[in-house]
Amino acid sequence: MGLYRAVGRPVFFVLPPETAHRLAGSLLHLPLPWARIGAVRDDPTLAVDVAGIRLRNPVGLAAGFDKSCRFLPALGRLGFGYVVGGTITRAPRDGNPRPRVIRYAGSQAMVNAMGLPNRGAEDVGRSLQRSPRTCPRLISLADESVEDVVANLAAVEPFADGIELNASCPNVSWGRDRDTEEHLDALLREVVARKSTPLFVKLPPFTTAAGREAVLTLARIAQERGAEGVTCGNTRPVSDAHLSTGGGGLSGRPLHDGTVDAVREVHLATSGEMAVNACGGVFTAEDALACLEAGATTVQVFTGLVYEGPGIVRAVTDGLAAALRDRRTSVAALTAAA
Repeated sequence: MGLYRAVGRPVFFVLPPETAHRLAGSLLHLPLPWARIGAVRDDPTLAVDVAGIRLRNPVGLAAGFDKSCRFLPALGRLGFGYVVGGTITRAPRDGNPRPRVIRYAGSQAMVNAMGLPNRGAEDVGRSLQRSPRTCPRLISLADESVEDVVANLAAVEPFADGIELNASCPNVSWGRDRDTEEHLDALLREVVARKSTPLFVKLPPFTTAAGREAVLTLARIAQERGAEGVTCGNTRPVSDAHLSTGGGGLSGRPLHDGTVDAVREVHLATSGEMAVNACGGVFTAEDALACLEAGATTVQVFTGLVYEGPGIVRAVTDGLAAALRDRRTSVAALTAAA
């Protein structure tokens, strides 16, 4: 991560966030030696199954980095155990007006109000069909109408190893004025009946007792309706006058402690019978280990990749492997015992 911190990050951070992201995407389209750049070493200590998907390590890339699944092959070659593409909607979306992303470098955080821009499920399905799978990949689907989600599932699932249903995006309008529990229940009834790969439900974060109960209720609905796992959790809704929408979703370091708490609570609420992917504030091996000890099967990074660069995967996996060897255990044994 030294070269990225010294050269890459200053270059990217002098640019507006979306311009920097487009530059990163352009680079990922190039036939560069991404496996050597990532330099991630395979270690049997880190291998784990998540809902039947075999992973080389438990470090995944969270949804949102590759919104239309255009450069998942290069991202997979960086050494991630798996990658999540999307979030995908049935029709193409431009997202919210700009500005819609703000960095807070002092706290290693970001706030985004992107509004799920993507090329639409049919275009993404064609892209996935053409692209090689360099590691297992999940595709994130937006929680639109039942009809739209079913259509999106049909368009992309044949080219994926699993689906992540994004039931908690804080910066889209369609989920704010409906019964979230009833809607999730209806979605899962239809999706579970049609799916052929593992399904994960992405849950919102919580900061209050009432929020906790709401999230645990959603987790139990996911379990009862046959989802194989959940992701804890999404970005945290915050107000931010710098954004055109007046607010967005907070990601990065400030979320870590809440992520560990959510993983522990959801793991207990579902009796340890569902896979849990920890997402929010994971930057280091210590962060990842805390999530695994709380009951997670995997961890997902996003903002950490922005701040630390592609070397974050090796840094986390090397540190995690060393810590587990000192304990004479493995990720698979640790998650089985949680």
